[in-house]
Amino acid sequence: MSGSEHVVDFAHIATIFRHLGLSLDPAECHGCLCGLLCATDAVQGAAWVNQVLAGKLGLPEPGAAPHQNGAEGEERTALLILYKETAGQLDDPNYGFSPLLPDDEQPLRQRVEALSRWCQGYLLGLGLGGVQEQSGLSGESHEVMRDFVEISRLGHGEDGENEEDEAAFAEIVEYVRMAVLLVYEELRPLRAARPPGAPVH
Repeated sequence: MSGSEHVVDFAHIATIFRHLGLSLDPAECHGCLCGLLCATDAVQGAAWVNQVLAGKLGLPEPGAAPHQNGAEGEERTALLILYKETAGQLDDPNYGFSPLLPDDEQPLRQRVEALSRWCQGYLLGLGLGGVQEQSGLSGESHEVMRDFVEISRLGHGEDGENEEDEAAFAEIVEYVRMAVLLVYEELRPLRAARPPGAPVH
């Protein structure tokens, strides 16, 4: 469930952001994208890449002019691959989705903080995509959203790491992974039934 399972991994995206001088966090950015893709069918890959290169999170305007920001073709392509990979994973019948996080070789503190930011981004993406608190979602999905709020507040106060901490973190990541797929499936008919950007009621 680490970023290493992605064709374009966390470290690659972080390098792109640093090179372009973007203040965006890769985990939060990916979480926001996933929330948007769960909430609405209005997110187009090229427009999302333009939004990211402009240093913004949120629902991009259709047909927005490309934002260069010094980006080279390879960097733009990497972000577009991330978009396509993420959309494909959410639709994968084999549950191939995973959040974009630092790989398992990184300190646990860093991975916990990244997961916290990922969940913050996901909740932001849902809201920007039109999913409101009173959205007609099932009790299970409401519970997911409450849990994500709690995960977004996670911290890792100790410098030491042990097998129990690693196991607990792996369980939380797995929960996040499957919870996103649950919400994505539940919102599928709602995405199809409403105009892009309209609130879910």
